[in-house]
Amino acid sequence: MNHLKKLIALIGLIATMAFAQAQEAVALTQEQAMEFIKGKTHSTTRPAGGNPRLQFRENGTVYGSNQGSSDSGKWKIEEGKLCLQWNRWEYQGCGQLVKTGEEIRHLNPDGQTIHLVFNK
Repeated sequence: MNHLKKLIALIGLIATMAFAQAQEAVALTQEQAMEFIKGKTHSTTRPAGGNPRLQFRENGTVYGSNQGSSDSGKWKIEEGKLCLQWNRWEYQGCGQLVKTGEEIRHLNPDGQTIHLVFNK
């Protein structure tokens, strides 16, 4: 019986931590997103694989390189969402930029899954 109580307490703690972590994600405003992206070069990590380096030029063009592959395209910020349109790479669309702790993430258009994590 004592083990059952400990297990229930552990499950409750894990659930509380997961809920708190989910609550930490805060969407960037239009201004914050623009300041973070425009004219900047970022190293990123893709949970699906790879570590693209992205250069967001002030004129709305984006250049990326990732493990021997490179591409160019266009970027814009709409309502705090980073919109990307690549010439060859598969990502097309707008995803929210969110801050979780010290980390900035770019979500896929579904709003649920992570497209990119911006490295410090």
